[in-house]
Amino acid sequence: MTDTLVITDPDSDRYHTFGYISWWKQEVVRDATALVIGAGALGNEVIKNLALMGIGHLIIADFDTIEDSNLSRSILFRAKDRGRRKVDAAAESVREINPDVKVMTWHGDINHGLGTGVFRHVDVIIGCLDNREARLSIDRFAMSVGRPWVDGAIQELMGICRVFWPAKEGANYESTLTDRDFQLISLRYSCPILARENVLQGKVPTTPTSASIVAAFQTQEALKIIHGMDVEPGKALMINGLTNDIYKTEYPIVEDRMHPPLDPIVELPEARSDQTTLADLLAIAQKELGDGAVLEFSTELIVSMTDPATGETEPVFRRMANLTENSLTGTSGATKQMELTYRITGDEDFLDKTLAEIDQPPMTIIRAKNGDQSAYLEITGDREWFLNYG
Repeated sequence: MTDTLVITDPDSDRYHTFGYISWWKQEVVRDATALVIGAGALGNEVIKNLALMGIGHLIIADFDTIEDSNLSRSILFRAKDRGRRKVDAAAESVREINPDVKVMTWHGDINHGLGTGVFRHVDVIIGCLDNREARLSIDRFAMSVGRPWVDGAIQELMGICRVFWPAKEGANYESTLTDRDFQLISLRYSCPILARENVLQGKVPTTPTSASIVAAFQTQEALKIIHGMDVEPGKALMINGLTNDIYKTEYPIVEDRMHPPLDPIVELPEARSDQTTLADLLAIAQKELGDGAVLEFSTELIVSMTDPATGETEPVFRRMANLTENSLTGTSGATKQMELTYRITGDEDFLDKTLAEIDQPPMTIIRAKNGDQSAYLEITGDREWFLNYG
């Protein structure tokens, strides 16, 4: 039995033409949520495509601002936007293109600042990035919550589009990296603070045509995912604009680079990062797993730093990635001594601090552990205020 074809009035329905596509369901597109990471040349085209087609909810994430060189490759930006945050200018254009789209922005470093729970509450993630580190972060976040993501990359007249969805089938992005790739990542991340300062080095030359082509394929893959249609995870579509060759290749699975999803994830609709304390969350963990349960963060927390010259100790409660290089230097020029932790046992003297006060992002997921038992606590109460669509 085939679905009924619904044809609407072209004078009153902006999506009228889509109704002639046999598999298209506008209500499915309208109810979907897409997370687009990167609002440069590729991101502009993907965002524009999704807006035209009436995606219901759109999250735009980027940490950069607009400069003159963006104007030759980014349809959503204008000269008056110079110096603005890319996410703000892109969202403004989306609202002009299609007021039906509910759009929110997030300005920050995807490697460290966006809670894993955000990835869990979207239907598809579309990566429009220019560096391995951010791709690797998206890959691990998406894999941890079983969500598909569509990666795109361009250089001059070359392009690539690929879907990663290990929860369904195929390799993950991490499996595609060579030993040399990991050496470069390790070198850059030998100092986590310096890492993000180097992300923009070595920008790749691109054209608006290659961005349009690859972004079109990315958007099509995302729409197929949203509609529940077949895609080919773990395979890449390679586009050579010099010779007009297009071909597919499949990545081998590297088992020790595949990571299991977080399981079980426990939603905490009453918990909020700005209200829930470590004591509160530890009590929830112990209720779930027993009295011996502890909390474990995915990255180390700097509790305090001591100036070796003066002996003065200051509380910090920040993740390493969110510190500046200057903050690590003492009065004599020597590096400050740090007290680090990644585990909360209940013996700490700062259990009254909220998750936000210890630098945990909204909608974070924190591991609770008791022996060989684990549960992953999602701060779901942040969803109502953080996923705020205008």
